Amino acid sequence: MFRQVKRAILAALFIALSLATFVETASAGPLTWGVDGPDGRRADLKAIFEVMRARGLTQYRVGANLARDTDPYEVQMYRDMLALAKTYGITLKPILATPFAWGDRTDGGKYPAGDWNALYQQAYSRTYSFVINFKDQIKDWEMGNEINLLALDSSGKKLYGRGWTAEEFDMPVMNDWVAVLKGMSDAIDKINRENGTHLRRVLNTTSTMFGFLDFMASKGVGFDVISYHYYEVLNQNPNRAWGGSRQPYNLFKKLGSYGKPVVFNEVNCGEIYKPAYENEAGKPLTEACFKSLHTTLSFIANQVDADVESVLIYELFDEPKKAPPENRFGLMYDLKTPKIPLYMVSRFAGKELAPHEAEELNKRGM
Repeated sequence: MFRQVKRAILAALFIALSLATFVETASAGPLTWGVDGPDGRRADLKAIFEVMRARGLTQYRVGANLARDTDPYEVQMYRDMLALAKTYGITLKPILATPFAWGDRTDGGKYPAGDWNALYQQAYSRTYSFVINFKDQIKDWEMGNEINLLALDSSGKKLYGRGWTAEEFDMPVMNDWVAVLKGMSDAIDKINRENGTHLRRVLNTTSTMFGFLDFMASKGVGFDVISYHYYEVLNQNPNRAWGGSRQPYNLFKKLGSYGKPVVFNEVNCGEIYKPAYENEAGKPLTEACFKSLHTTLSFIANQVDADVESVLIYELFDEPKKAPPENRFGLMYDLKTPKIPLYMVSRFAGKELAPHEAEELNKRGM
């Protein structure tokens, strides 16, 4: 009898330990939710952070354009943003950009040769001098944004449906970007070594272009976190994602295969890109967008194959001055006028909705 009880206890303990290991490898903890948005010069951040806090959104992804020759206020702007963000419980998620991002190979003549070493030095110097100011306040630093989309084939087309291999990215423009990203990566690595910090370097890709990550790794670009941008239309399943030149694949298993944390830091529906998109509740494409976004967020929230840490929606509010489709990605029309997806994301983030908000989701089966 004692041996039977002992065996039962040991079996239960084994199952518990197995489940604990499974949970640990699948996810480091509950998802955090956030949005992409403009910086402190282009928006009222106090009003933005008030909306975010009310909706359970705790991460704010925002550009850090390191161009001190034309913008001497970037460090102070970030200090101001950080102070305000702390008040509202918001974590800033910067996207680093150096002068090469807008075509300046020489950094305003500082590196006149404009060669590979010039690109490396521009990125290294600017990244180090900026990030060192915030080493104790900001943990994650994204090195550029959608750089994989700058790779073009011989006919000038982006590698949608392709880009699976590192070899596909071995081209002059991507080798230039190796210099920039390695400069950023090495600068952050040096800050960690000098200060005993654990800042994380985030590298982004989109679509089927996982070869971009492999190419950069093969060239010595270090990264600790993968960021992925995901825009999907209704009735598509990321567990059998469009593979383009390959068979359908499991997006989460592919992301998990790198053994690194993952952040989905741009997510929205795919319908929003269609020319006929109405941006009005009750209209066919807009309603399809609501459903596809809800489905996407449900897949991400319930998957167990990748260590997904956070989900950020692109973006918080519409920017009507931009040309379509970039003018209509918001969870809100403006900071006083929410759209249905704001209610949806609030619910995913664990916030209780007002009765009329809950009803809007309930009648859509969400």
